[in-house]
Amino acid sequence: MTEDNITTLLTERAKTHGDAASTFSLAGDLITALLAHRGDMEGIRPHEFAIVNILHKIARISCGSYHDDHWNDIKGYADLGKQLHKELTETCQGG
Repeated sequence: MTEDNITTLLTERAKTHGDAASTFSLAGDLITALLAHRGDMEGIRPHEFAIVNILHKIARISCGSYHDDHWNDIKGYADLGKQLHKELTETCQGG
C-alpha cells in the first residue's frame, strides 16, 4: 500500500470513525474501566475480548458519523462473546 493510499484510507475512515486520537482515547478509557473493574491482571479472556471490540465500536460511534457496520459488528461481537462466555461458564461449572 502506497503512502497516498494510506492517506486516502485514513481520510475516509475519519469520516465514519471520527478523529483517531479521540476514538482511541475513549476506547482506551472504556477498556481501562473494564480491566479496573475486574481487579486482576490475569489477562483478557476470549469473551472479554469481544467486550473490548464492542467498546471500540462504541467509541467509533460516539466520535464518528453513522455507519451501519459499527452497529452490525456490535451484534456479531455480542453473539460471539455470549457463546464464549457460556462455554467458559459451563466448563468452569463442570457441565
